[in-house]
Amino acid sequence: MRINNVPIVFSTTAIDKGFALLPNVAAFASSIGRPLRIIHVLGQRYRSYAERQMASALEALPSDNGLVYELLKVEKKRHRPMLDEIASTTGGLLAVLPTRHNFINRLLAMMSDYEKFMIEGPLPLLALPRNGALPASIGRVLFPLDLSPRSDDPLDQAAEFAKSVGAELHLLHVFGDDRLLPSEMDTQARMAARSPRELYQIDKDHIQALADRARAHDVNVITATAEGRAHTVILSYCNAEKIDLVIMATHGPRSSEDIWQGTTTARVIKHATIPVIAMRS
Repeated sequence: MRINNVPIVFSTTAIDKGFALLPNVAAFASSIGRPLRIIHVLGQRYRSYAERQMASALEALPSDNGLVYELLKVEKKRHRPMLDEIASTTGGLLAVLPTRHNFINRLLAMMSDYEKFMIEGPLPLLALPRNGALPASIGRVLFPLDLSPRSDDPLDQAAEFAKSVGAELHLLHVFGDDRLLPSEMDTQARMAARSPRELYQIDKDHIQALADRARAHDVNVITATAEGRAHTVILSYCNAEKIDLVIMATHGPRSSEDIWQGTTTARVIKHATIPVIAMRS
């Protein structure tokens, strides 16, 4: 999945709740120099009204901010095939306003829409914050390190993204209960460690190596570590360090808690007040 040199994709029926965020998404796309592809999903009901809504919204978009946009109209049954086609050609970041299920709904549906899309969708996700507000510029990008080999490519892409917008890249690793699967660990080195201090040094060396990898993309890198539950620490770090955007690699559920409560990425998206890019690794 690519997040660099791809358009922002905004899908809407023009009468849904998220439609009001079109100006915000357009301004964000312009601020980071990305074209915007608007997919108007056409339904059978209120079709003429939705067409008028879309036309008015497009007329209201500013024409002096360098925004380049394209409107694509598609019947509802052709929506997913169009996303697949975009993924296989230009790629894109799909901007969505995630739904927030209450506990009862989660018991029935198991996962929210954005979680299903992170696992099954063809495009990386640009999850909008609850209030729909997007930063006018990006000065600080956070990429949480889980030390999984599968996150190496997302790290490279996060570094390129930060470079493209002239932002600092913050790398945060959280020591806590959120563990990698055995297949994702350097088990040989860990089994050879003779003390908790040596285990800690293995992780510190790994973090340093990843920071050097990110700096190779000619971006300013800041590293940090903390203890606690990953999603809680990530959200606290965002507030404390005034992070503008989070980029996260998502691997899907790793435990029963991930299934019932959501993965770390899903929980960050649920509570974040800034946009989060989730890319499947």
